Amino acid sequence: MKTFSSAFAAGRERPGAVVALGKFDGLHRGHRRLLRAAARSARALAAACLVVTFDPSPEAFFGLGPGRPLTSRAELPALLGRLGVDGVVFLPFGRALACQAPRAFARDVLARALRAAEVWVGEDFCFGRDRAGRVEHLADFGREYGYRTRAVPLLRDGKEKISSSRIRVLLARGDTARAERLLGRRLPRSG
Repeated sequence: MKTFSSAFAAGRERPGAVVALGKFDGLHRGHRRLLRAAARSARALAAACLVVTFDPSPEAFFGLGPGRPLTSRAELPALLGRLGVDGVVFLPFGRALACQAPRAFARDVLARALRAAEVWVGEDFCFGRDRAGRVEHLADFGREYGYRTRAVPLLRDGKEKISSSRIRVLLARGDTARAERLLGRRLPRSG
């Protein structure tokens, strides 16, 4: 599994990649469904499958959420490799990226730096300054800049969507079994 800290470096080495874009904290069952679909598409296109995520997460950078992710940066590449992902880009998240307009992110990161063939996201994906960009914007920009956008429907457990936030709530309540069911894997045991 190749890791990158620069979108340009990843784009030079793997032009025309299928890009799965998101935080992927927890790498839960919904994330896994999206990543498997992106990997299948990459194989069909004879392209690499790259995950693009943020380090630190936007929530951690702004102090709005948990400081510690459900899945650490160190363990993420091995988990992604098992899903058919070829590489991961840890985009350094800071003020400049946080202030970037959605169009500029699509143009500069996805089209120019990564030279993406396809961009895969969850149907509720938001990006850019003030989270103003939505999936429909990503698709519009893709038509302009030369990549296809694929949005994967959210995976639900009953009436609730599977999310890292929901898994954190379950863990805080001590419901490890249900959290692991939503993750689709066992959590490391301490002690």
